[in-house]
Amino acid sequence: MNRFYKLYWTQLFNTAYKRLPEKEKCNDIIQNVFTDLWNRRATLDLDNPSAYLHTAVRFQVLKQVSRNPKNNAFTESFETELISPLTTDGEVLEKEVKVLIELFIKALPQKRRDIFLMYYFKGLSTSQIANQLNVSQKTVQNQLATASNALRLRLTQLFLGMLILMFLLS
Repeated sequence: MNRFYKLYWTQLFNTAYKRLPEKEKCNDIIQNVFTDLWNRRATLDLDNPSAYLHTAVRFQVLKQVSRNPKNNAFTESFETELISPLTTDGEVLEKEVKVLIELFIKALPQKRRDIFLMYYFKGLSTSQIANQLNVSQKTVQNQLATASNALRLRLTQLFLGMLILMFLLS
């Protein structure tokens, strides 16, 4: 873990600072990302730690920016003006969302990941999944609800953050 910290800290700080030029908040964000990584080290299967860490930092920055009251007024007043540039950057957005979903799925606990993939990618019903995994249908439904809600929250944060970043960069 110390190796990851030394290897990625500067890159991650720079990524955060580009979007949120407040050193203390950026330091806190990087610390939170590494703390979360440490706490989840037993359950995470990281094929690409750099992508995972950078995505985590971006989410933390977006959360931080979206909490700022001055940005809430911005999103309400200029939301329609900002949606049109998103359509021109559709390919970039689609790629970001795909990467986000892949990272999200990899970060799920194994049982929940299996259920999520079977339901959304293989098209199996909750009863079919329950039979295959020898668990109750209610367990499958609960696991799907947990995973779906978490993914929905992350995607909402991504889109809101992109709107805010577009405003900050323009």
